[in-house]
Amino acid sequence: VLSIMTIFNKKKKSNQGITIEPYELDPDICVLSLEECLQFATSTQNIIHFTSPHRKQKDLRLDLQSYQLICKGRGPVSKLEVIQCEKIKEVRYATECFELVKYDDLQLELCITIKFKIPDTFLWGTFSFEAFDEVTAQKWAHTLRLLQHAQLHKIHPLREREIFINRFPYTQDNADGRGMEAKDLKVFLCNMCNYKIDTGDLNGIMEELGLEESSPIELDHLRQIYDKLTYDNQIISNYFDKETIKKDGKDDTVHYPVFSDGALSHEHLSDFVQSDHPELSGAGIISRYGSNGTLSPNQFIDFLYSDDNSIFERSTKVEDIMDSPMCHYWISSSHNTFLTGNQIKSKSSVEAYAQALLNGCKCVELDLWERQGTIMILHGYTFTSMVPADDVLAVINMYAFKVSPYPLILSIENHLGASMQEEFAKLLEKHFKDKLLTAPLNDDGILPSPVMLMNKILIKDKKRTKDELEQSHYNQDVVKSGEIYFEFHSSDWTKRMVFMTTDFLYYSYATQDSDDTTSIASFSHDFRESPRITELHHTEAWYWGTVDPQAAIHYITEYIRKMKSKEATVKLTGDFAIRPSSQFTGENVLLFIDTNNSIKKIKIKSKSENGHPRYSIEEYLNAPTFDSLYTLVKHYQRIPFSVKGVPLILRNPIEEPRNFEKEIWFHYDASLEDSERRLAGVKCDGAFLVREQPDNNFRLVFRCAGTIKQCRLRQDGRLWIIGKSHFEGLTKLIEYYKKNPLYSTKNNQQIKLTEPVQQIPVDHTMPTYFPLDSSYIRPEDIKCQKPQDSYVADSDYKGKNDDEMTFLEGAILKNVERDHRHLGWCIGDYGPRKRKFIPFKLLIPYEWEDEESKENPLGNMCAGMIQLSNSVPHIHQVSNDPHKPHFISIRCEGKEEYRLGFDHYETMVSWYKAMTTQKKEKQKSLKKSKQNQTYAKLIIYAQSKPAPTEMTDEYLAHINYKEMHSFDENKFLSYTKKPSYLNLIKYTNTCLARVYPKGTRTASSNFDPLPSWNYGMQLVALNFQTPDKPMQLNFGKFNLCNGGCGYVRKPEEMISGQFDPSKDTFPNSVALFITIISGRMLFSEMGNLPKVRIFLEGLSCDPGENTTDPARDSMAPFWNARLGLLCLNPDMAMIRFEVTDSNDFGDERFIGHCTFPLKMLKTGYRSVPLYDGYGDRISLASLLVYVDKEKLKPDDPNRELARIRKEILQLNEYLSDLEAPSEHDFKRLTTIENNYFHLKDRIAHQILDDTTRYPNTDSFGVSSPDVPANGKGTLSRGKTYVRISMRRKKPPLPPRNRTVSSYT
Repeated sequence: VLSIMTIFNKKKKSNQGITIEPYELDPDICVLSLEECLQFATSTQNIIHFTSPHRKQKDLRLDLQSYQLICKGRGPVSKLEVIQCEKIKEVRYATECFELVKYDDLQLELCITIKFKIPDTFLWGTFSFEAFDEVTAQKWAHTLRLLQHAQLHKIHPLREREIFINRFPYTQDNADGRGMEAKDLKVFLCNMCNYKIDTGDLNGIMEELGLEESSPIELDHLRQIYDKLTYDNQIISNYFDKETIKKDGKDDTVHYPVFSDGALSHEHLSDFVQSDHPELSGAGIISRYGSNGTLSPNQFIDFLYSDDNSIFERSTKVEDIMDSPMCHYWISSSHNTFLTGNQIKSKSSVEAYAQALLNGCKCVELDLWERQGTIMILHGYTFTSMVPADDVLAVINMYAFKVSPYPLILSIENHLGASMQEEFAKLLEKHFKDKLLTAPLNDDGILPSPVMLMNKILIKDKKRTKDELEQSHYNQDVVKSGEIYFEFHSSDWTKRMVFMTTDFLYYSYATQDSDDTTSIASFSHDFRESPRITELHHTEAWYWGTVDPQAAIHYITEYIRKMKSKEATVKLTGDFAIRPSSQFTGENVLLFIDTNNSIKKIKIKSKSENGHPRYSIEEYLNAPTFDSLYTLVKHYQRIPFSVKGVPLILRNPIEEPRNFEKEIWFHYDASLEDSERRLAGVKCDGAFLVREQPDNNFRLVFRCAGTIKQCRLRQDGRLWIIGKSHFEGLTKLIEYYKKNPLYSTKNNQQIKLTEPVQQIPVDHTMPTYFPLDSSYIRPEDIKCQKPQDSYVADSDYKGKNDDEMTFLEGAILKNVERDHRHLGWCIGDYGPRKRKFIPFKLLIPYEWEDEESKENPLGNMCAGMIQLSNSVPHIHQVSNDPHKPHFISIRCEGKEEYRLGFDHYETMVSWYKAMTTQKKEKQKSLKKSKQNQTYAKLIIYAQSKPAPTEMTDEYLAHINYKEMHSFDENKFLSYTKKPSYLNLIKYTNTCLARVYPKGTRTASSNFDPLPSWNYGMQLVALNFQTPDKPMQLNFGKFNLCNGGCGYVRKPEEMISGQFDPSKDTFPNSVALFITIISGRMLFSEMGNLPKVRIFLEGLSCDPGENTTDPARDSMAPFWNARLGLLCLNPDMAMIRFEVTDSNDFGDERFIGHCTFPLKMLKTGYRSVPLYDGYGDRISLASLLVYVDKEKLKPDDPNRELARIRKEILQLNEYLSDLEAPSEHDFKRLTTIENNYFHLKDRIAHQILDDTTRYPNTDSFGVSSPDVPANGKGTLSRGKTYVRISMRRKKPPLPPRNRTVSSYT
């Protein structure tokens, strides 16, 4: 019986906000056993479901087979709504349900709210209901809490598979739990796994199982199909087919499992466990996964993929010493916690605080502003919504210590006057009571420990004396802001966010209104949504879309003529097609060629039986009926039907006419180079064409933000597919994306198809990378954005000729320009070398900002700006567009006219006055006020203070341990480059310090937290709503370690002050050899191929990565790729497995990750569990790897390689600052570079020759150092690609003497 703490809080509706009081469950209900709870929940219960703004009676029950809550309305056509139990994040009962206050006549003691995870969404979904009596409500509350508590324990992997299969019926709207058809299986795999299976492959599997096309698929059949798709025999044949192998070049023998008669012997399993899995037992594995005392190959594979065999062990309890000063710990911290999206326009929510605290966050941020006499929390000078501070504090009080009792810090950004500060102090005391720290615990010159501050809430803010004035310089440069309509370049009116300062008017890309509602109703619809076309016949070549009857006859006549012209004796009898009837909806017409080569047609009737369609040939009174057109055709391809007494069998399908060939946008057999040239002279984004390649592949090529993008168009029979969208024809696809966005850029620019490009003769003397027409302004040419002329090297490269650049991974190359004469190459500068050739595929854009962009309130969401000092605005009261009756026209010198549209005349006048009356110089207001002393007394151990210009020894001698500094990411990095950089670590051994994102991260992207952690910064504030790589590192550091309590102790070397993050010599350096064997259930984008990257994240000397090639499958991909990494300081390093694929536009798409500290890594055959970007486990998704780890010897050549690499980078940086480097300097640099690459090659050959260190080395080899074969290679360490997987990371470099075809 599972026990659970029943700690509840009571909330009262009040004009003053939310107050919290204890609430207890009835003790008679609390002692219900698990069996009693399940018996109650599995019987259907009547509830009242809250669907804003209505309430509806529905039935709710727990289905144990599929492990879901099933809710269904009482109407005849009501759809099911489901909540997967493992996705339940929180259960609120009674007065905890603060989100239900908006409903009138509510009895909170009868109410329950379930918060559950929605895939790829930050805010959790909500399902709220009301029971009819208090006993039923408390039973539901207790049962749901037990289910939530059960998620903390591992679900048996075989049970997890059964749950996945048993959910199959609930993917259909008419789910009844009975067998399904083949078409439903395709929908299931598409929706649940993102897996697309061809009809032919599906039929092949069904034939193996002895099923006909029309046979129903029972759950037992589905289990067999699942096994066919997910079990890979290559794992056994490649890795477990030998009884003994040599390992690490030693004489000892390692026993691996041997399967005899399809079963695994207990003896060999025990030897396997003892050698690689000492924490497990062979008997335990067999009892958990086997049957009859043995393991079958599939059962053994289940164990290998299971969490029991995880590559790390997640910490479930606090393991660090927690009685050191708080400054000795890294603390999980959030930035602008209240936001649910970007920093400009997203919604603010109290739920964001609840989620952050439940995810272990121990420092949340509150931006305080006064609005109409009320303290509100919002992001100032933006379009974000606001939430009352009173409600936020109530929620913080409810969740502050649910995860762990260690102290919570409230980081306050204070924009309140003295009187409102006193009001805020009263709110703090009202909600937190004795939890609020109001006085120092001691005064012995050091910060108290987390243990001393357990269950305490600390306030972080500036603190001033009684008479000291607050001098807060916050930027008042934003004069006016709003969402208004824009029109320029003769384009349509588009809604944009606009900020006006004293000098400029900044505008964003076109915005679209979106609904961020995350109710269960919307989630359930998305969860069960099938592809738009589900019937099997829609994918068949013989089924035509809507075609005019006469046109169909004409096309088949032409088909007969063409076939006869190729071969006069060809037999066309039985060739056929089916088209929808033009007279009767739901009926179809069979068109076929008879024995006289005449075209005949027969109606295919459809009728409904028990709510399901049945099809039959009209001419026969006793003709059999079929459940689909697909099964009808399959039947008559085997069994003849009679045409005027002559038997006839359907033979070859006649494919649908390619009507799109007459469209001006269709370009047959055009290369990408031709497409680029044809799009060169078109001004607008969205200009497009469709090109067909000789292998019947189609690409949609279009203009996007001054560049050329191409999208793969996939075909499934006669269907055209982009992502998960299906279209019955290429023309319909094009028409759809003329009205709807096709592509969204990183800056949220929405691209629709606009102007089709005609097929014209191509001048092959034109440059491949075309200069754009001067009248077209590209986004990168807009004044507010710096051209992307700086790039970071993605790998090492040694120039083959004198005119080619030599550089190492991580080098910043400047003044980079694409070379129009040599495809795939560019020209740039690095160090003392200027204007050298660089392979463009080895570069990635360098993210930076100049002084001008720092003042841009829209940051990277800015599409452009208008300089007001060089423009003249004019008012127009009536426009040609009735929807924009008033507009302001602005004409800039030498540029087109801009128009700002308004719905109301008064709004237009206010903007016009703001443009014409502002001074044309930047101003900042100085606000002076006294700080309220009642509030100031609450600021004790986190007193914010401006940081000095430099962290000198003299400054450190006079610091106050109660004070702390906050840095934005750029300011922090500037400190690390100063001579006194080590004083940062010394400072953080006494005081707290916080680092937060720079202001231009308006899209809520995150910065790399590793440098901040490496220099001892305790509070590295990240945007929890963004599931990017920094948040994944944060998840691995805090959620998987130290019991997920939000505090992680720094290493002793850092605490002692002896740590230097810039050095590259450490005694415990290791080499990692990881074989990526295979994967399971990777949920890849349909039709795309997954690949695996391994990242080593840590000190500046450690980061490196290695990548596999794409696999051929996503349900059970097999790589068999050996990768290598070198780690100089394992104590500070994290390892990150990332699985990605590419979407139809060629952009990389994230699938899942696993990130954790390297010290937790286990060796041997291990499973890598995959998590989504928000840190939630992806059901069934995992990798199978083999891990080998070796400690580097003091004379290991990799240490020398690291030293030389550091010397090269420093020398390049030094020489780049010289006006005219000497010839001696160039020779010295060239000599060191040659030594580096020579040593790198020597290490590669040394590892390749040492084949005794690895199991199964017979499948690995090498052909040459430059183009190695699939096998082992050198280590990837420190910004250096030295690969053990000898598959090439990128395509070979293009020759520089070719211009005939573009390089992609």
